[in-house]
Amino acid sequence: MKFSIIPEYSDLKGTLALSEKYDVNLEYNDFWMPGVYDNEAEIVKRIEGYKSLSRNRSGDTLHGAFLGLDIAAIDPVLRKRSRDLIVQSVEIAKELGVKGVIFHSGLIGTLRLDYYLNHWLEEATQFFGDLCRKNPGLIIYMENSFEQEPDIFVRLMEQMKDVPNFKLCLDYARASVTPTPTEVWMKKLSPFIGHMHLNDNDLHDDLHLVPGEGKIDYHKYLKLMEENHIDVSVLLEIRGLSKAEAALQYMNKLLKTPDDKTY
Repeated sequence: MKFSIIPEYSDLKGTLALSEKYDVNLEYNDFWMPGVYDNEAEIVKRIEGYKSLSRNRSGDTLHGAFLGLDIAAIDPVLRKRSRDLIVQSVEIAKELGVKGVIFHSGLIGTLRLDYYLNHWLEEATQFFGDLCRKNPGLIIYMENSFEQEPDIFVRLMEQMKDVPNFKLCLDYARASVTPTPTEVWMKKLSPFIGHMHLNDNDLHDDLHLVPGEGKIDYHKYLKLMEENHIDVSVLLEIRGLSKAEAALQYMNKLLKTPDDKTY
């Protein structure tokens, strides 16, 4: 299990020091923000800032644009804008030289009508399939967000079985607040998971707490990882370098003493 943290562009020196101290990768979490992606000068400045760090970025990832996007929208303007921003994220990821970029489905998670899901599935298969084929050196990850069960992702991955650089990013914390048990999420998606997001919450809301501050059972998480033979990169998705370090300390200690139920 290789951990990643979210870098702080405002503290590049601190980001580098923390990444070196714990030997972790970075997942760039600023290029999805409208104030960044709609400002070419800001994009260039941040890319150059991250490139200035003396480190290997080939194991890093980037979170692509996602807020309000719908690649399968009936409205042609929204659909085009959504797809253009996703392509822009891919180009930024390539410029940074990272291994992959993460996107959300854009689905309304509680809307389970067949025509809605089937339309999205057809559009997503074509769009992301084409995107992967045009960028074979980059892994495209699809992350769960508001979906309440993993079935649509299983269907998507079955459609994408001939696209080797398309994988899933399971946000375990977000899965933990759905009605579907995390055991089901892990078992059904395990063949397709290439990356994960991890933080803590109260099992009701996606709070992005430091592990150990909420109610997620991390002994259970590690057991499910082992049972389902999942060994992938894991972003500790918490903002702030001090919180990221606390998360790293917690998880590293837990990995050293996985059977210590008192921890």
